[in-house]
Amino acid sequence: MDDNRSKAIVVVTHCILNQNSKVEGIAKFPGAITPVVDFLMREGLGILQMPCPEVTYAGIRRWQAVKEQYDIAGFREHCRNLAQSIANQIQDYYNSGYTIVAILGADGSPSCGVNKTPRNSTWGGLIPERLPNQKLVSESGIYIEILKRELEERRLGIPFVGVPESAEVGDLEEAVAELKRALG
Repeated sequence: MDDNRSKAIVVVTHCILNQNSKVEGIAKFPGAITPVVDFLMREGLGILQMPCPEVTYAGIRRWQAVKEQYDIAGFREHCRNLAQSIANQIQDYYNSGYTIVAILGADGSPSCGVNKTPRNSTWGGLIPERLPNQKLVSESGIYIEILKRELEERRLGIPFVGVPESAEVGDLEEAVAELKRALG
């Protein structure tokens, strides 16, 4: 029997393959983030899509939020459950001889950011036109923090790569180049 699988997988945040899961008004692509997906397909990599912690917690019609708003016990527990489920799948692939090339997060997300996450020192109350104190900080989002910890506990050293949601957050071409470096 011929089996052509590459046995190489990239784990991706939900919105990389489905921009429809983004908060209304911030999706940069009509469907998937095509430069990233095109690269993965050309390289023959399998794609394991993680569920979106924000959609599965707050729904598709949620408001845009910053890390502080999701930094609550209920959301952290939700993220732990998702992270354990994905880590179990990753562990199974790893134990079966597969290579997990990288985990791709969405920089600019309060949940799935790898390198850049939005914060706001003052939040709550009426929704202003623009959050005056919102800024991007160099840290991971809540879900990615929890997933990293879960994989560290299992001693699975998998690189995380941040895919920027916009030019303000980072360079999409550089993210693809970083993924290429992870391939070796």
